[in-house]
Amino acid sequence: MYLRKYLFLVFLLLTAFLNAQDKLIASGTTGDLYIVHQLKGKETLSVLSRIYGATPRQIAVYNNINISAVLSPGDKLKIPLSAENLVQEQEFATSEPVFHIAGNGENLFRLSQRYFKVPLAKLREWNDLKTDVLKKGQVIVIGFIGGSKLAAMKADAPAANAQVFVKPPVIGAPVEPQPLKDPNVMDAAIDGTREMKKGEMKPMTETDKFFAKAAADRAKKEAEAAASIVPPPVPVEQFKETNKVAPTEYKISEDELRYTAKPNDEGYFGLIYAMDESSKTKVNKAGDAGIFKSLSGFSDRKFYALMNDVLPGTIIRISTSDNKTVCARVLGPVPEIKGAPSLLIRLSNATAAALGKSDNYFPVTITYLQ
Repeated sequence: MYLRKYLFLVFLLLTAFLNAQDKLIASGTTGDLYIVHQLKGKETLSVLSRIYGATPRQIAVYNNINISAVLSPGDKLKIPLSAENLVQEQEFATSEPVFHIAGNGENLFRLSQRYFKVPLAKLREWNDLKTDVLKKGQVIVIGFIGGSKLAAMKADAPAANAQVFVKPPVIGAPVEPQPLKDPNVMDAAIDGTREMKKGEMKPMTETDKFFAKAAADRAKKEAEAAASIVPPPVPVEQFKETNKVAPTEYKISEDELRYTAKPNDEGYFGLIYAMDESSKTKVNKAGDAGIFKSLSGFSDRKFYALMNDVLPGTIIRISTSDNKTVCARVLGPVPEIKGAPSLLIRLSNATAAALGKSDNYFPVTITYLQ
């Protein structure tokens, strides 16, 4: 039984490894990220620089080799990733997607912070995701690399098969060489129809499949937009009147918020939460909470928390299994602490005390409005 489970686990790891061979996988830690390139043919540091957008010296220093070192086919070099060469758009057809293999407890917010603030909307679009939660081992596109300098170099280079031809001579006129038309461009009315040369089709790589799907999705969206019916023009004043935008944020001063602290209420921010509770959509999450130290909240009952995937300033309601609730304001994301478990939220010690909790970790349910 144990041998069978072990063999099955080895099979899964081997399958994931083989599937990753054709992809550019981001490795390293936050602030020290890289991809691995295996040398093919007579590639040099200058060639890698033009492809990946890092200077030859940067690549040499990163791999602890001399900038004039002779490279051999099959050698593997690390290409450092930065905000300059890991871009957020496919700049050219030669650009390739860079992937991240999700670890335990990771989500799109953490990937956005790790990979140079790439917008969450782009991560969802590139990977066709409906949720920000990731499964362990899930392969995620986090940006694109290569193509800009390489494409520019190809565009500036003369065509290898450039040809010239001579017009039929006209009596008394000099003969002038003229360039042939592009042999890859054919006008059926002039050149006649041609059949495709029979040959062997190469299988599509993972990169080809990714860009083919992206192009198909883009064409579909453009077709749907073109087919939509354009409404008749509306007078300016009528447009202004019917398209007034309701305010989505209200600034409330402490003078306007009349609050008297009570031992068992939801705290200072409970009144703000109650104001929007009937007009906004509720979002619920559940997970483990930890505690951080703070001097605030014990007397004025102003409770604070750290939580990922919500905007700082959001008011949240925290509930425990014994039906105790308080409301707190989110100050920012949960910091990553080496060796600590992945937590949904961290509460100030005053917040935890109001919930009657003193343990390092305990389960909670979170509700916030959007």
